[in-house]
Amino acid sequence: MINKHASNFLLSLLSTFICGGDVLAQNQDHYPEFSWDKVPFTFHFGKRSTLMTPDEAKFVASRSSFICLEKGHAKDEVKYTEGAILQESKQLKKFNPEMKVIFYWNAFLDYDLYRAHEHYQNKPEWWLRKLDGELDLKKERFKRYDLTHQAVRDWWTDVAQKAVVEGGCDGVFMDAFPQVVATGNKKLWGNAKYNDMQQGLSALVAETRTKLGDDKLILYNGVRSSDKRNIGNNFMQETDAVMIEHFAHFQSGSKESILADIREITKAGKAGKIVVVKAWPGFAWIDKEFMAKPLAEKRKLAAENITFPLAAFLVGAQEHAYFSYSWGYHMEMGSMDWYPELDKKLGPPLADAKQSEWILQREFTHASVWVDLEKKEAKIEWRE
Repeated sequence: MINKHASNFLLSLLSTFICGGDVLAQNQDHYPEFSWDKVPFTFHFGKRSTLMTPDEAKFVASRSSFICLEKGHAKDEVKYTEGAILQESKQLKKFNPEMKVIFYWNAFLDYDLYRAHEHYQNKPEWWLRKLDGELDLKKERFKRYDLTHQAVRDWWTDVAQKAVVEGGCDGVFMDAFPQVVATGNKKLWGNAKYNDMQQGLSALVAETRTKLGDDKLILYNGVRSSDKRNIGNNFMQETDAVMIEHFAHFQSGSKESILADIREITKAGKAGKIVVVKAWPGFAWIDKEFMAKPLAEKRKLAAENITFPLAAFLVGAQEHAYFSYSWGYHMEMGSMDWYPELDKKLGPPLADAKQSEWILQREFTHASVWVDLEKKEAKIEWRE
């Protein structure tokens, strides 16, 4: 008998021979509306204080049909993330009925921003522990889910099902996969527990699909390329979408890492999958010294620095690839800022990118894109 993973591998091989690298056609009716008219853009943020104002919601809904609302959204007004996201989803869809709203639900870390946390808090047997029996905490604060327990996965998928199938969201964002699969965890958990956790993660994805159905989106985080490790799109068959969160920044800023991520963008796109590329303006919310600078200075630098990450995205982008650009995940961290490049005509790509050493070039109907990954330089020539 061929197991599930072997079957998926054989299907992938068969698709490669038949389609020249593209997978066989799949149902994409539940995908967000996609267009090459302008740079395909997606939002990913939370507004910590309240729900969006009608003007803010209209701004988002008029510029994209795809958003992931983060943990803690509207926590001062609604308190729990579950209710806040469901309320925001209804508001956004009033302005754009085609809006796809994704429910953020971390697959590994326990955040007390959710009503579901109260149940988890009373289940100490569900808390992940290290070899020495101590809790495995992130930043000495956040407990982690022990995904080896069926009860944990049942609870997690029930929350996702209630938000998506019953609550009206269009999919779930499964965060923190790179933290689960990091091989450094073997020292903390032991080899046996590490292997069981990987199986638990795979089971969680499969069980989420079962509860959500095939007509809802599963977006996960994701692909992570760095000089020390490369985490690829290992759940392509079971999910609809993948995020590349550290694109050209953090530990993924070397020319080798950026090229690896560009190839992952292309590979997933040719497989008919959605790709969310989270790009950065050269700084991020964790840079405390820079965050102390005036907002006007941050906005000015973000506007000056958008060309390189945008060009690097475009040379790899396929249909259903989306660009996201800010310096954090709160609305006030540039998440609602807009740039002239995002309003220019783009048009479909005329071919895949051409590469010469670390230089990549690609033609679109209304733009020529050139990027040097080694020098971190780029040009986009827009043709009206």
